[in-house]
This record gives sequence, structure tokens and C-alpha cells, in this order.
Amino acid sequence: MEVNAREEHPYNDLQIYWAGPVDHQGDWLEKTRGNLVVAATVIAAMSFGVMVNPPGGVWQNENCFSEGQTRTCEGKVGTSILEHHPTKRFFYLGMVISNLVSFSASMGIILLVITGFRFRNRLIMAIMVMFRVVAVLCISAAFFFAAALVQHEDDFIQNILQIYVGFWVLLPVLIILIQLVRFLWWVIRLICCGSGLRRRSTPRLLPLALPPVP
Repeated sequence: MEVNAREEHPYNDLQIYWAGPVDHQGDWLEKTRGNLVVAATVIAAMSFGVMVNPPGGVWQNENCFSEGQTRTCEGKVGTSILEHHPTKRFFYLGMVISNLVSFSASMGIILLVITGFRFRNRLIMAIMVMFRVVAVLCISAAFFFAAALVQHEDDFIQNILQIYVGFWVLLPVLIILIQLVRFLWWVIRLICCGSGLRRRSTPRLLPLALPPVP
């Protein structure tokens, strides 16, 4: 009986273990392609709506007054009333920037989906995840700025907004910590499994021909 000794590569299992979670997430993104488009469309519509209908409304006519020969206008028709308000300027700029970023990230997701990119590609997958996280965080920040624009220094509302900010600060930190723990646990398993691969990968003898039947 002829035999052939074939030694397995000690890192084959390691490569499968490394690619497994990535391929699984790529499959998940492929399966949820439609849901991604719906979520991105909703966030983009919310951002667009806030920009064209800002909190506090817009000027319906030019609010102008004259001092001698100088004519000064506080706002032009169709522009936001709170845009140049002295105590609301910071919140208005924060709302505008947050909406612009969330709208851009959402439209980026839609563009990647409709152009036919496969989410099994690691670079495309990383871009998609980054766009989703940025869109959600920015639309949440835009809600805070919009709520701060229309509230009238009420202590109860300010306490609620502070709790809201604390929640959206702690939640990403908690998610990052969980992911860090999972990564460290994966590294520990990788080191332990990697050290045992060489011991488990012994040469296997594969028969090339069956023994004759008596």
C-alpha cells in the first residue's frame, strides 16, 4: 500500500478563524441591504426637513427699521429667525453642522448601495459601518440642538437635555469598551489557539490505493 505524507499548514485554521467574523458581517450587510437603504432614507429625510423648516420658523417679511439714513434689516424673507439670535447662535450652528453631516453620511450609504458595491469587500464594509455610526450620532446631536433652540430656559427641560446628552456620551463609550473587551478576548484566544496549532497539526497519512480484497 502506497502512502503519501501530507503536512497541513499550521495556520490554515488561524486564517479561517480570522476571516470568519468578517465574512459573517459581510453576509449580514448583504442581507440587510434593503434595511440600510430605508434607515438611510429616513435619516436623510429628517435632516433635510429640519434644514428647510428650522426650529423657530423663518422670516415671513423683511423686518427692517431705519435710523436716519441707515436702513437695517434683522432678517430676510425665508431665512431662519434664530440664525443670528445672540443666545441661540451656538445651538443653531450645531444643528446645521450635525444635519449636514448626517445627511451626507446617509446619502453616502444610499450611493454605495445603489451603485452595486458588494459588502463582502472589507473596505466597503468599513466605510458602511462608519457612515452608519456617524449618521446616527449626528442626527441624535441635531435633535439636542433643535430642542435647545426652542426651549425657554426651563429648568426641567434643561435637566432632561442634560440626561439626554449624558446618555449619548455614555452609550458610545460603553459600546467601545464592549468591543475592546471582545477584541482583547479574541487576541487571547488567538494566542492560545495559535500556540496549540503546531502541536495539533501532525502529518496525516493518506492512502493512495486500497489494500487488495482477499
